[in-house]
Amino acid sequence: MPTYGMGEAIREMRMRLGYTQEELAYGICTAGTLSKIENGKAIISKHVFEALCSKMPGIHHVWVSCDTKAEMERSKLCKQILLYLELRKMEEANAAMEQYRKRKEKNNPFCMQFDLYTQAIYQGIMKKDEGHILPKLKKALMLTMPDYKERLRAKKKAVLLTYDEVYILSNMGIAYAKKDSIGMAYGIFCFLKEYIRQQKLDISESMKINLMVIGNLAWLLERQGQFREAVKQCDECIENCFLAGKYTVLPYLLCIKSRCLTAIGNLQTAKKSRQQAKAILGIRNEVRSYGGFEEFYKAKEPIYVTF
Repeated sequence: MPTYGMGEAIREMRMRLGYTQEELAYGICTAGTLSKIENGKAIISKHVFEALCSKMPGIHHVWVSCDTKAEMERSKLCKQILLYLELRKMEEANAAMEQYRKRKEKNNPFCMQFDLYTQAIYQGIMKKDEGHILPKLKKALMLTMPDYKERLRAKKKAVLLTYDEVYILSNMGIAYAKKDSIGMAYGIFCFLKEYIRQQKLDISESMKINLMVIGNLAWLLERQGQFREAVKQCDECIENCFLAGKYTVLPYLLCIKSRCLTAIGNLQTAKKSRQQAKAILGIRNEVRSYGGFEEFYKAKEPIYVTF
């Protein structure tokens, strides 16, 4: 498809969703560059196109892949890294992250951002250098959203996030919670939940992100002792797991639900949720890094990533 045809599709979708060029371009390119892309006067790169897509799903079908070999290798590594992190295959994740660093474009903010936040997720899962996690996530977010604090508080302008920015914010919420900055953590997860509800996101992607956001909100509510509300969030998230066909996070949700039900005295349903979590983890063999189900159950782990 000619560049002009792609630019037309971007402009049409942007206008249909009611976004200004400034709102869509923020953190990706200048409004002037977006204007040139929309008018067929500038070639759109893969990184820019994918970032626009994640803010404005619905234009993926216009992309004709013309990736270079290096771009294809990086894209494959990105998918592998996120999948390995989700499945807690940490050796494989670390090896893929090392390969990505060798292949990333050093001055590309999207490559730098991905590298930074996946390092932070890796450290969070491994419980290493936890004092550096939040600064690393903030640094990653500021590569594309330097005034993120002001923008997240703003009411007049639309805040549009890439999927990477959603991942970063979710993990910032986890990091704040672990530092006992509960108000900051709660604000982030509530913001993300409302953002996903309001934005016209691609349904398959929004489902996966929603599992991470709502699951972590339930995890945070448990930490606050708000057990009934945590169960409510778990039930919503568990239903979404089945709708999305996404079962990796189910054991985490079932364990949160079981602990909360135990705390409020609903022991029979708590036992059932616990047994379900144990069965799923047994099938998937995902407790090996914890030493067994009991250790996993007591670890009270958040959901770092959903791929």
